[in-house]
Amino acid sequence: MTLTDFLLARIAEDEATAAHARGALGWTNSTGVQIAGRDVYDPARVLGECEAKRRIVEWCGSDPGELEPGINGLADMILRDLASVYADHPDCREEWRA
Repeated sequence: MTLTDFLLARIAEDEATAAHARGALGWTNSTGVQIAGRDVYDPARVLGECEAKRRIVEWCGSDPGELEPGINGLADMILRDLASVYADHPDCREEWRA
């Protein structure tokens, strides 16, 4: 499993959880769960974040030959930063931690 594969799998899991919450709780808009007037969990927002993360991972995980010089190091740092939120996942490798 590559770092890109790992991230895409975690994003898919997050997306499935948000989609399930949205359907199970009957949310059809972005009201989310509120505490003191602030949204703390909004399935629609999470789904949007998943799509944005997927695009970032796919761009950063491109064939290194397709990326401009100097971009490879930046892409690697971005992927490691995205992986850092999943550091406690059993499939996360030590070398992927930021």
